[in-house]
Amino acid sequence: MVREILDQETESAKKGRGREISRTNYDFVLLRQENFGVVPEYVLRIVPKRKAEYLLRGQIWVDASTFRIRRIEGVPTRSPSFWIKNIHITLQFAELGGMWAPVSFDSIATVRLLGQYTLTGVNVRAGTPPSPLP
Repeated sequence: MVREILDQETESAKKGRGREISRTNYDFVLLRQENFGVVPEYVLRIVPKRKAEYLLRGQIWVDASTFRIRRIEGVPTRSPSFWIKNIHITLQFAELGGMWAPVSFDSIATVRLLGQYTLTGVNVRAGTPPSPLP
């Protein structure tokens, strides 16, 4: 299953602009303004303009001063596989080594016949050992 997800990520990366968070792929609705610590953020609903397994229906949190996306949370508009019934994805972004990059990924999926599974990933800086899992 993990291999299938990685293959899909590789394939969707090849599609380029077809999956980016932009007006080409999404409609946006401002829901509210929140504070992430002392950093003000806008919370937007994202509504995909077409059904595709690499487009999400959900919410994004955008830094109000830089307009960088801090968090994306949602569900794919189309299931990536027959075996996956429901999937909820959360991506967190931050500055990492001078670049704005994804720093964590959580996916909770219901797999037919097997039940609920969680896939979690954390981006660590080169040379930094990963923290032990609880």
